[in-house]
Amino acid sequence: MIGLTKVQLQCIGEWINNNGRLLEIAKWDFLFNHGSKDNIIKEMLKYQNEDGGFGNGFEADILLPSSAAIPSAEAIFTAYNYELNCKANWFKKLLSYFENSIMETKSFWLKAPIEFESYPHAPWWSYQPDTKFTPNPSAIIASAMILYGTEKQRYIGNTVAKKCLDFLCSDDDCSEHDSYNLIHLIEVLQKVNSTLINGTVIKAMKRKIKDIVCFDESKWMNYVAQPLDIVNNPNSQWYELVSEGVENNFIFWEQSLNEEGVWTPNFSWGIDSEVSNQATRNWKGYLAVKRAKIFKNFGKIYEF
Repeated sequence: MIGLTKVQLQCIGEWINNNGRLLEIAKWDFLFNHGSKDNIIKEMLKYQNEDGGFGNGFEADILLPSSAAIPSAEAIFTAYNYELNCKANWFKKLLSYFENSIMETKSFWLKAPIEFESYPHAPWWSYQPDTKFTPNPSAIIASAMILYGTEKQRYIGNTVAKKCLDFLCSDDDCSEHDSYNLIHLIEVLQKVNSTLINGTVIKAMKRKIKDIVCFDESKWMNYVAQPLDIVNNPNSQWYELVSEGVENNFIFWEQSLNEEGVWTPNFSWGIDSEVSNQATRNWKGYLAVKRAKIFKNFGKIYEF
């Protein structure tokens, strides 16, 4: 049988409790120990700044204390993944941060400000001014504004959503992170019966998914989009696009648990320092919770 055994799950939980951030511990407790969503929010708020945005290492590769779009967008992903209360004050403040930080002449957000260069960060985050629109992270931000924003924020959200869908239907290169963002945006637009959604958009999204997903198991230790990066439950509308690789993906995850009992990220800072090693530990915890949650969603955790 493909899945995690009770012993494997316990090992993962023990590793997280001993090595993970309090945020990952709270997520784990909610998923497997009858914990409260309130504890997830409590830990998230430690990373939220007065302006409503997130920083302070919420995204483990960017240790800039002040707010930036990428870690702030990660807060939206977390809220969606754990069905947190997005009508609460903390989320309203987050949307206000995005409203106030959008580059209005370009209708998108600067992924990370130049100030983050003064703090430890992953090498791929070397500062470059954003001059071209991409859906990462604009699409997930737009989705939240459309669902939960004020009238002005919904207007901004729909304006950005239109740009995202134009990008999707164009010949521009669409990265895996662009696609992850676009998937959430499309699902939200469907939820609100937006007129922006049509057959052309859905066809383009399906084509992009097929373009980015890697079905070659020999490459899954590299930084590629795996089938279970696209669908985290069997009821996803995109499931049939990646179904041929789902079972093999679960087998690969089960067989690639390391000697610590968790997963080694398929990326690193490429240097050996206390800060980079801590970032790797943080990503191990993040990845462990994320993957265990997907095993649970698919009913692949066994009581033996």
